[in-house]
Amino acid sequence: MSYVSRAAFAAASILFAFSVVAAEQSSNASGTLKVNGFTTNLHYAYARHDAQDNTTRVLITNRPVDAGMLADESLRGRLAQGPFTAIELIVNSNNEVETVTVFDKRFDMPTPTTGFSFWYEPYKMTEGWVGGRSRTKQGQSFFKTKWEYDVAFFAPVGQKTFEVASVSAIAAQRKTVDARESKRALPPNGGEEGGVYLAYRRNLEAKNTKALLDQMTPSMKSAIAEQMHASQPLSESALESWAFMQSMPPGKVEVVGGTRDAVGTTLELRKTSGERQTFGTAKLVKDQGAWKVTEERWR
Repeated sequence: MSYVSRAAFAAASILFAFSVVAAEQSSNASGTLKVNGFTTNLHYAYARHDAQDNTTRVLITNRPVDAGMLADESLRGRLAQGPFTAIELIVNSNNEVETVTVFDKRFDMPTPTTGFSFWYEPYKMTEGWVGGRSRTKQGQSFFKTKWEYDVAFFAPVGQKTFEVASVSAIAAQRKTVDARESKRALPPNGGEEGGVYLAYRRNLEAKNTKALLDQMTPSMKSAIAEQMHASQPLSESALESWAFMQSMPPGKVEVVGGTRDAVGTTLELRKTSGERQTFGTAKLVKDQGAWKVTEERWR
């Protein structure tokens, strides 16, 4: 057999192997990874618990990965060799994505990025499963390589290795996830709660203390009084000083997403001050029938 024939046979064998694996696995992720303007669709998710640091590692790929490869200690090296494109999310015990590693031929090596650079909205999954939506807060750069991702996924959590779910298990989870999460996800502007929060921000920047007091929950007002070493209940003068600190530096605040639960709503926020962007969250709850701000955090 000639070299060309052997190469063609090897390529055909790989494609056949992928088709067999794909037939045995059902897609449990959707989204994209963009690297230097090139977009790859991601379809398959696998997860495992890391007992050493109490994190959950989620691997999301463009192609199905068989159980043998997932259990291989050299998995990361094999992914880097192709033909896979993938991202690995490390979700900590606080339900934050703290590290993302990119596997893509446009990188010279698997490239991890750590920090508060990623949004993560976890799904409410049944025991033994993990799921959610995650995306970059803004475009990322690694030397001359620019990348970003936006994915939604759900997967069983293996205790020692990444686990492959059966087609029937994926179908059952998808039905539950679709029914529940469609009600929780907010539009990019945050819907009704987003409008309430932006009105709160306008009053904060205008130092409209009367309106602010009406837009905050009692627990938030108590926390501010304690922070300002002021007497209870919170006075307008103490609130005005606090509002000044919260509005600096000045900038445009936007709601970029969020989720709604029975206990309240969490909004995802972006503040642009010149060329600098910071990101945060705000929590709103219903108080006497009206949405009010109960917490705001920026990083």
